[in-house]
Amino acid sequence: MAVEEGSGSSGLSLRAQAALALYRLTFALTGMAAAVAVPWLGAYSRRVKEGFFNYLGQVPRCNDQHVFWIHAVSMGESMVACGFAGGLQREFPDSRIVFTSTHPDVIAGARRRGLLAAYFPLDTQLSMQRAFERWHPAAVFVCETDFWPEFSTQCRRRQVPLFLVNGRISSKLADFYNSFAGLAELVFGAYTLLAVQGENDAGRLRSVGVESCRIKVLGNMKADLTVAPGSVDLAAVRNWLAGRKTVVFGSLHPGEFSLLQLVIRSQATSGRAVILAPRNPALAEEWRQTLSAAGVTSCRRSIGLEDSAVMILDTMGELAAVYALADVAFVGGSLTGDIGGHNPLEVIQQSVPLLMGPNCRNFSDLVEELRVAEAMLICSDAAAVEKSIDRVLADKNLAETMVANADKVLQANRGVLSATLQLVKDYLSVI
Repeated sequence: MAVEEGSGSSGLSLRAQAALALYRLTFALTGMAAAVAVPWLGAYSRRVKEGFFNYLGQVPRCNDQHVFWIHAVSMGESMVACGFAGGLQREFPDSRIVFTSTHPDVIAGARRRGLLAAYFPLDTQLSMQRAFERWHPAAVFVCETDFWPEFSTQCRRRQVPLFLVNGRISSKLADFYNSFAGLAELVFGAYTLLAVQGENDAGRLRSVGVESCRIKVLGNMKADLTVAPGSVDLAAVRNWLAGRKTVVFGSLHPGEFSLLQLVIRSQATSGRAVILAPRNPALAEEWRQTLSAAGVTSCRRSIGLEDSAVMILDTMGELAAVYALADVAFVGGSLTGDIGGHNPLEVIQQSVPLLMGPNCRNFSDLVEELRVAEAMLICSDAAAVEKSIDRVLADKNLAETMVANADKVLQANRGVLSATLQLVKDYLSVI
């Protein structure tokens, strides 16, 4: 339901109103400074070339009566978004799902699934107003963790229910909003419901001023969204493996690649197949050349699978399925202290022994469950990673026990999708 601009300002404290004014001014000045770079960026950036008009709020028009807007950023979050969208469509068959992201491959994937997809508009007053006027959403859903003051403000002022789905709040994000309480009120005060993965996330939300009655701890929805067998064609990868024991290093960052180079070389020279997945696929060629200089033969999945010791997985959307081919897998973003770890569920869903580094704050509740259940191994450094790989591959009983224990944790986390959908139905039925 549309509301006159400004009619909701009385619901904000003076501190929040001042934060909104300063945010709008800062964003406007930054935008004007960046405008001079648009022609250059348009020539080199796929995001700018494809999404320029979307950024200005000119998303494709949707004239359906009942529109649900879902927003997700990364490939992992889009998996949640698409699974949730399917459930939402079943519960509300007369609705139309529109989808936004900031990632070109995520948008392309959403379009293949039949969703009306666009790049997320710039968080300016004008861009967001245009997007909301073109879609008139009946409700808006943000998957996991992407928060914007103007976006929240438009939901508040138009009285559009705003839901956080499978929410994840990092300690860094909580520290930021604790330092800027006005922005925290703008962003989180607009949410009707914040469904989060764990108690740590709930505690961080409470620390920035969110009332407990608007927070629900449900678990991680990704436990309900296993990659379907056969959904990704991996015949060529299986042929490349040629029956070798397989070690997967998933979602590695540059610092981790540097730390693990000796481990990768050692595993490769021992006759094992190594699959290396950079978090940023654009790094694939640089990493291939680095390995070559160290005497390690490698190939890139996107170009062709040659006879080599290492395969660099530089395609999007295949890693979750590739984990199923592993005998042991290490999940990156966890060995250095500034990332917080990537999704361990993608490994345990494929019944594969899981290794991670010590820095797993993004999935701290789940990782603690797995650690206590002896369902994974935490590796303090590169040497510990190699020792753990060798230990798991040498001890079949250990590998089977880890997988069985992880499955128990996984089963305990099932049902989040249906619980989230039920909460959304309950809230929308009384709004």
